[in-house]
Amino acid sequence: MRKLYVVGILLLGLILLVGACAPKAAPSPSAPSPSAPAPTAAPSLGEWDKVLEAARKEGSVTIYNVLGTQLGEALKAGMAKQGIKVEVIGGVGGELELKIVTEQRAKANVADLFISGWTNTYNIAQTGNGQPVNVALPSLQEKDVWRIVPGKYEDTKVSYVFGTSITPSVIANTDLVRKGEITSWNDLLDPKWRDKMVMTDGRTGSGPGASGLWAWTTLGEDFWKKMAAQRITLQARYDIAVNQVAYGEKSIALFPAFSRTVAAIKAGAPVQIVHLKEGTSYYINGIAFVKNAPHPNAALVVLNWMFSKEGQAAIGKATDNYSVRKDLAEDWLRIPELNPGTFTFQEPPNNLDPEASPKGAEYAKKLFWK
Repeated sequence: MRKLYVVGILLLGLILLVGACAPKAAPSPSAPSPSAPAPTAAPSLGEWDKVLEAARKEGSVTIYNVLGTQLGEALKAGMAKQGIKVEVIGGVGGELELKIVTEQRAKANVADLFISGWTNTYNIAQTGNGQPVNVALPSLQEKDVWRIVPGKYEDTKVSYVFGTSITPSVIANTDLVRKGEITSWNDLLDPKWRDKMVMTDGRTGSGPGASGLWAWTTLGEDFWKKMAAQRITLQARYDIAVNQVAYGEKSIALFPAFSRTVAAIKAGAPVQIVHLKEGTSYYINGIAFVKNAPHPNAALVVLNWMFSKEGQAAIGKATDNYSVRKDLAEDWLRIPELNPGTFTFQEPPNNLDPEASPKGAEYAKKLFWK
């Protein structure tokens, strides 16, 4: 009995010894704490995010602008939200175009963007003084929102249409011309208007005088010779023709600059746009991305904003332009004569023929050169 007891004790000790020497199992992994978030990779910046980041580092953009101070203020306000300072340099289209060409030749580039009528911005593209937009601008990727596709008239992606304006055939001083006294081009042949008309000089090669005259060559050379015999005063600066009507120095202006006309009416001057029964032509406003722009990323941010819904509304309110988008009510057109229901749009050749303004200039020289 005692032997069995001893044997049992020995067997138990052997079992315990073997168990102690056996390899231990690896501990099972513990479940992650529900409060600890799983690690994620930092998101990579997309192409447009990189443009925005670079634009804020550049901090500013310089824009040559023909279309008035109100547009400049709208651009400044829009870019302030992006932390970008806007410097606007104003002037006449042909002068600013030449300034860009001169700076490019001297490799002393100042302008990032150029805003003007279509002829001048188109010229920047055609003369090699612009650079293509090779970044996908988010606003231009929108579908089914365009009344005029911004890149419709220039396929190198240098110049874009951002708005349309009318080219008034006639404005009149309301103290000197009775309402309804002028309803047709032929009314201007009346001898009583001799020496009382002024016109933006069309001989300069660009601007509303050249484009307006070419749009209405349809009236015939005989008509325009009779008009020239009315001794129309020609003014090279866009503002002078409008100011002469506003101050009563002249009764009528032909083909006045739209932005100056709107500014005069808003300021309370006795000036009214006169729509003639033959129709009112309209032109397209363009913006060109200048070659070797000192602030290229900031320029791209401006371009993108200008075609956004917010930008188009701000530009329209500032300039009384018609938007290239069709998803805006255009409720900023508060001058009654700008309501499209009050006149007939006349499609001019200028929008489709880039040589229209030079042709208009040659026509003007033929008629008015003395």
